[in-house]
Parts: sequence; C-alpha cells; structure tokens
Amino acid sequence: MFHHINEIIDINLALIFNSKNQSLKFSEFKDKNGKKLGKIMELFQLMENENLIKIENNKCILTEFGKDISLSGGWFKHLEKKKEKEKIKTEETKKTRHTQKKGKKIKSFLINKNSIFRFTNRFKNILKKNKI
Repeated sequence: MFHHINEIIDINLALIFNSKNQSLKFSEFKDKNGKKLGKIMELFQLMENENLIKIENNKCILTEFGKDISLSGGWFKHLEKKKEKEKIKTEETKKTRHTQKKGKKIKSFLINKNSIFRFTNRFKNILKKNKI
C-alpha cells in the first residue's frame, strides 16, 4: 500500500517538475499507467505535508524542497537516503548509550575506590586518636 502511494508521489512529483511552470492542476495528476487520478485531496495534502508542493487555487506548485528531491533522483531516492540516515542515527545512538554505560561503570568504580580510601584514612585517624 505504502509503496503504491510513494509510487504515485514519485510519478506526480516528476510530472510537476517537468511541467512548464512547475505546477499542475488537480485534474492533471496521473497513476502509474498514465491515467488521470482525479481530485484526490488526501494525496495533495500528503505531498503538501511533506513540503513537496504548495496548494493554491486548485493547483499544486512545486516547492524548493520538491525541486531538490526531483533533481536528486526523485521521491524513492529521497526515502532511501532518509532511511539510511535514520539507520546511521540509530547506530550512533546505540554506540553513545554503550559508551555512557561504560563511563558509568568506570565512574562508579572510581567513586567506590575513593570512598574506600576515605573510609580507610578516617579509620586510621580514629585508631591514632584512640591509640589502639
């Protein structure tokens, strides 16, 4: 289902990009077979929410972001890049968490070692005062 929607977005993004004024009327949107889709407001709103188009007077006008997506390979290419960025971000987050866990272990060990050192020194001082 999502692939089908993304395919329609990709097709119509290219249509808008290649049109004379980089805009299309609602009635000019097409499916993968080249048939007119008709007025599907959900599709137009989805594309507008993704900042690919701006809706004005029954027309869809390509945004700068939409132009950038078109120039860099289209909607599917954009989705691939986005997925790759999310994967890298997830891996970096895992590495950061792992590093933080190691840091906490080391820190708690140092605190414990320091606490033992302080306790030992206090204990020695008590012994000296009491001359035990």
